[in-house]
Amino acid sequence: MKTIVTHNGSFHSDDVFAVATLQLAYGVDAVTVVRTREEAIIATGDIVVDVGGVYDVAKQRFDHHQNGAPVRENGVSYAAFGLVWQTYGEQVCGSSVVAAEIERQLVIAVDAGDTGLSLYTLHDQTKKPFELYQVINSFSPEWGSGKSKDDAFLQAVSFARDLLTRMITAKTAEVAMKQLIADTYALTPHKQCLEFAIPVSGIACIEYPDVEVVVMPDDPAVNTNWTATTVRKGYDSFEARVIFPESWRGLRGAELAAVSGIADAVFCHKAGFIFVAGSREGAMLGAGMAG
Repeated sequence: MKTIVTHNGSFHSDDVFAVATLQLAYGVDAVTVVRTREEAIIATGDIVVDVGGVYDVAKQRFDHHQNGAPVRENGVSYAAFGLVWQTYGEQVCGSSVVAAEIERQLVIAVDAGDTGLSLYTLHDQTKKPFELYQVINSFSPEWGSGKSKDDAFLQAVSFARDLLTRMITAKTAEVAMKQLIADTYALTPHKQCLEFAIPVSGIACIEYPDVEVVVMPDDPAVNTNWTATTVRKGYDSFEARVIFPESWRGLRGAELAAVSGIADAVFCHKAGFIFVAGSREGAMLGAGMAG
C-alpha cells in the first residue's frame, strides 16, 4: 500500500488529476490518500503531490510552488498534474503517443490554469467558456454546508479518474484510426478520394492536403448506407476543399436521385459537405461529382 500525500483545504484541478493519475498507475485499492500540510506527515509519504516544495522524481516528490520549478519549452509552467504525468503518463496510457496526445489536449490546459496562464482570448461577446476547473470546483462543499473537503476531494478525483480513463480509451482508438488512414493513403493511387471499409473521421484526413473526399459506411450498426464526406481545408475552418453540387443540397430520396442521376441517393446536406447513398457504388459516384 502506497501513501499519496497532497495538501488539505481547497483543491484544484492539478492536484485532483495528479492523484487520479497515480490511482490509475497503482490501482485505487493499492494507494491511500492523505491530505495535510504538516511537514512531519508529508515526509512520510511514498508519493507527495502539490505540496512540500520539492520536485524530485527519484524521491517521488511532485511540487511546483518552489523557485526553479520546471517550465515547458512552450512556456507553460508545470503544475502537479504535469509533473506527475511526465513520469506516469506513458504507464497509465500504455503508449507514449497516447500520453503525448493527452498532455497536449488536457494536461497543458490544467497546468496553465493552475499557474495563472490564459490560453485564449475572448471574442466580441466577451463570454468565457465553461472550463474544466469549474467542473472540478463544483465538487467543493457549498458555502456554509460544513461538508468535508476531504470527501469532496475524493469525489472529484473519482470523476477525474473516470474522465482520464475515457480519454485514454478514446485516444488509443484514435491513434489506431489514424494509422488506418495513413496506411490507406499510402496504398491509394489516386489520393483525392480515400475509401474505407469502416467509418473513420474525415477531420483526421485534413493533414493530407491532396485528399478531397472520404467514402465509408454510414453507420453499420443501424443502416447499410454509405457516405461521401468532403474534407475541410483546415482544422480551424469549416470550408471544404470541394463541395457537392448546389442543386443537390438539402434534397432527399427520389428528388435527390432525379437531380443527381444516382438511383440510390439518400441525402445531401444543405451545406454540401455530405452525400449519402444506399450503396458503396452510389457514394463513390457522388464523390466523383464533388468539385
